[in-house]
This record gives sequence, structure tokens and C-alpha cells, in this order.
Amino acid sequence: MSVSYYIRLEQGHARHPSDSVLKALADALRLTPDERAHLHALAVVDSVSATQLAGTEQIWPGARRILDLLQPPSAALVISRVGDALGWNAAAAALFPARFPPADGADERTSNHVRYVFESPAAKRLFVNWGDVASDVVAHLRAAAGHHLNDPALRRLVVELSATSTEFATRWARRDVATRMAGRRRFDHPVVGRFTVDFQVLGVGGAPNQWLIVYSAEPGSPDLAAMLELVSARASDYRG
Repeated sequence: MSVSYYIRLEQGHARHPSDSVLKALADALRLTPDERAHLHALAVVDSVSATQLAGTEQIWPGARRILDLLQPPSAALVISRVGDALGWNAAAAALFPARFPPADGADERTSNHVRYVFESPAAKRLFVNWGDVASDVVAHLRAAAGHHLNDPALRRLVVELSATSTEFATRWARRDVATRMAGRRRFDHPVVGRFTVDFQVLGVGGAPNQWLIVYSAEPGSPDLAAMLELVSARASDYRG
């Protein structure tokens, strides 16, 4: 690849680079697998209209059925490409305080995962490693942005949070990209105290812009006991 062609690519004057060119760039820059995927996404023309994207804001019926099948204490929710919570089960509502409307008088805005992490005081108290969670959330959002550069909802979210949260703006400026599909989260919950759960992120086959996130604990562990206690406490609240 010539220097002049690279400059044209960098300035946006050269369009539709070949796979071999993208591979050469990724190799030269020593990109991670997630960064390589992001590079390829940026190179593909985003032909999805805002109208088409708006259609994904309703939870896919198949994902709703999966949520109904996932029993407590496993917590599960379905989110959109910009992190809006489209559906969740009772265990998820118990796990995340003040997140899902109308439970606990939650602000509807906090049903968006990115806003919840950066704007909700409850979230900053809940996540033991809040800084790591915040960095992961922004890196996931930037990965989503690579697939839908013209997405007005995503742009509005980024502009809004960049103006209201220095912590978000700083992370967004790093341009980190990640699509972590599994891991662990440590919680300091106001009801049951500290415990750790595993999470998995699964693509929703019938809706490519939706993801199912499941939180679970090791069978027989104190963490599972904490989740069971949490769900039981919430059920007691409902019974009065």
C-alpha cells in the first residue's frame, strides 16, 4: 500500500478499501480482534435507514419468550443497539436498583444501560469496579457506532452524555472498541451486600440489533445464595 493511498484513506477520499487493504492496515497497526471488526464495519457503507433502525426498538417476540423461560435467580434483559432495555425479568429488576420503570419509581431514562451507568448514583454504588464497567460500556457503544454511523439515536446519546458526563466524554475520546461477550461483575447491592456473578451476551437471531444479557451464579455458591435472597426480598416487597 502506498503512502499516498493511505493518506487518501485517512482523509476519507478513498472509499471501499479491499479486504486485503484492511488486513494490511490492521496488521500494521497491530489491532485486536475487536478493533479489526470495527475497522471492517467502518469500511462498509451504512445503508440502513433511520426508519429501519427504529423498527428494532421493540423487543423481538422470540427474545420475549426466552426471557419468560429464564427463571430467577438468573437475571436476564434484552437491550437495543444503543443500550435501551427492551425487556427484562423479575430477577434483573431486583439486581439493578432504580433502573427499570416503573419499579421503585425509576426514571425511564435509566432504562438505557449507558445512561444508567453514567447518570445514576445507584449504579456507581452498585458496581464494585465501576470504572471498568464504564469503560466496557463505552467501548461496546463505539463498536455499535461502527456498524451504524448514521444512527440518529446513537448520535443523540453520545452528544448528550459527552455534554453531561466528563467521565463518559473522556472514555469516548479514547476510541477504545470492545465486544465482550462474557465475563464477571462484582456487585455491592443495598439489599444483600457484595457478591459476584457471571454474565453472557447473546445475539438475538431474529433481530441483529438486539442482545440478550444473562447474569448467573455458580450453583451452590454464596453468590447464588445472595441472588436467591435478592429475588425473595423483592417478591416480599410486592406482597407487602
